[in-house]
Amino acid sequence: MIAPTPSRPRPSTHGKKAELARVKAFPAKQQRSEQTREKFLQAGLDLLRSSHYPDISIAQISARAGCSIGSFYLRFRNKEAFFEYLIESISDTLKTGVRANLTQANVKGLTLAQTVRLCVDHYVETNRQYASVIRAALQHSINGSEDWQPVRDIGLMLHYHYIDLIVGKSGRVSNDGARQQLLVGFQILSGHLINSIAHPVNTLPLNDPDLGHWLFQVVMHCLKIKPPVSPNKS
Repeated sequence: MIAPTPSRPRPSTHGKKAELARVKAFPAKQQRSEQTREKFLQAGLDLLRSSHYPDISIAQISARAGCSIGSFYLRFRNKEAFFEYLIESISDTLKTGVRANLTQANVKGLTLAQTVRLCVDHYVETNRQYASVIRAALQHSINGSEDWQPVRDIGLMLHYHYIDLIVGKSGRVSNDGARQQLLVGFQILSGHLINSIAHPVNTLPLNDPDLGHWLFQVVMHCLKIKPPVSPNKS
């Protein structure tokens, strides 16, 4: 008796669909394609500064980038994937920037207080620069999106980088208490900045020129070190 030839299982498309659903940006095959993708990202940033995320269409992003809608879909699965990829791109840019420009060597000649102020000013300016993206992530997360988690991760990455610099200046590298105090301080800062971005506030709004000074005072207080009195403050 001849045994029946076993039938070959059909390749499952479910796994491929699930994998495709997780793709944010399709890989660029050449330099020109990479440059076009960067144009789309810059266009998205520009539009977010003047419009709310739900009101921005793929057609608007494409027109602002000077590219076709078809070119958009060659690089991004949809608008949600585009926005997620934009956040990841910002994260990579910030990581590269702080590792190059905020190092122990860069703060070697600074006092502890000056190092704290440098870190606070960097954090304030970062939130100002990407306020529109943070606001969009907040709006998007209300509808069940997980876009807030990457933004939160960026904030924590910056917090821990600042803390390493500050504790290194204090000479208390192994002092977990100082690290915890600093983490609390930066979380307080983060809460105020996010609130200022999400809702207009009358006290220390995002564009207040004294914002960095007062948030610096908060971190120094959490570190339990008396900050120097500014000559312009009573």
